Amino acid sequence: MRMTFSVRHGDVPDRLRQHAESEVEGLSKYFDRLVEADIILDQEGHRHIAEVRLHTSTDTHFAASAADEWRKAIDATIDKLRRQLKRHKGKLEQRRSTREKREPALGGPQDGSESAPAAAPRSWDRLSRDEAVARLEAQSGEDVLLFVDVTDEAVKIARRDEAGSVSVVEADVYEIGER
Repeated sequence: MRMTFSVRHGDVPDRLRQHAESEVEGLSKYFDRLVEADIILDQEGHRHIAEVRLHTSTDTHFAASAADEWRKAIDATIDKLRRQLKRHKGKLEQRRSTREKREPALGGPQDGSESAPAAAPRSWDRLSRDEAVARLEAQSGEDVLLFVDVTDEAVKIARRDEAGSVSVVEADVYEIGER
């Protein structure tokens, strides 16, 4: 991980710099895709402020703390980042777990390859293209109709534009969610 270290309004001993860098390095055991860290130590009167900005492969995490000593400010900032990274990793794992559970239900592969769309639920309207256009034109309050085309069993969307004309397109991707 690449690190930048800077101090505003004063100087800090080398051992304090080493402590801050080793604590930030230790965060990699909570999230292994850390790319860069910016460590900033600041002093305002008797307040010592530690700021750390972590750049991961997908996100940026930031924490800052103030205390009466540098070491306390650094440790409090690291604790905040540790909680953020644990929460972030938990969300990523839950998202992955949910996707793995959802794919078999949709008929998709479990080996990570591109998934094919699943069959549409039986409760969806099965209409011909002409029937869908006629139904949408007859319904004055509706602008969109989702249906399964009886000719090829593809999920399609009929949409009325602002001018009143109706167009039909095939839905490329759809998910069946629990709501």
